[in-house]
Amino acid sequence: MQGLKMQNWSVKDDIREYWTIRAETYDLSPGHGIARLGEMDAWKRLITGHLGEAGGRNALDLACGTGVMTMLMHDLGFNVTGLDFTEAMMAKARRKAERAEAPVRFLTRDAEETMEPDAGYDVIVARHLVWTLVDPGKAFREWFRILKPGGRLLIIDGDFVRKSWLERLVPLLDRIFGKPQDGHSLLTPEQWRAHDSIVERVHFSGGVRSGDVRGLFERAGFEGLKVDTGLSDIRKSRGIGRMSRSGLISTLQHRFAISGEKPLA
Repeated sequence: MQGLKMQNWSVKDDIREYWTIRAETYDLSPGHGIARLGEMDAWKRLITGHLGEAGGRNALDLACGTGVMTMLMHDLGFNVTGLDFTEAMMAKARRKAERAEAPVRFLTRDAEETMEPDAGYDVIVARHLVWTLVDPGKAFREWFRILKPGGRLLIIDGDFVRKSWLERLVPLLDRIFGKPQDGHSLLTPEQWRAHDSIVERVHFSGGVRSGDVRGLFERAGFEGLKVDTGLSDIRKSRGIGRMSRSGLISTLQHRFAISGEKPLA
């Protein structure tokens, strides 16, 4: 048991170091930063469709990173707390909140062990987090604990490990369409090796699917699940042509949004 604990902490240390380096280019990566007004509106529709109108309710943005979802939640009218354990990412989030004069609270903590009080939040959002978790069962129990009865958890994620047949043709696509200049293209070979080493040691090392996450919701005690797969509205809002390199790949990627409610009783 002690050996497993040490191994888990080693993985988390590596994750923190990796995202500290990625902080500078994170918002440039496809699907991470949100630059277009249309995409912002699409994300807001997705959030409202799962969580309902904000009405000043307390919201927690888990693994908030550079604050993309945090600021969207604030714009919708939630009273938002952003939580992340990578200080370099949160520094960017804080600057966004300061520029918008948004009263957002930020916490530097582990999403699997938030140290927040029981039943403190009406809604919780986690985007692109579950696939990186070391102990997802523990994480979902923790999120269930800090939600108020009747509160709702929204998970937005995808399978970023298993590659479609088209993604395996990326070198050929790069020759045809040109290599994209985004946050991913700026990674060095050493950073990609660090990324791959982390993926090998997290729980979903083989990739996470919507069915896996649905099971986590159910085992933690959530009810009234709502599942969206594909997220086509988000994809269309990014203005990417279906026959472009990015459009072809994103069409085949497995992405999903799942929400569930903590029972009132």
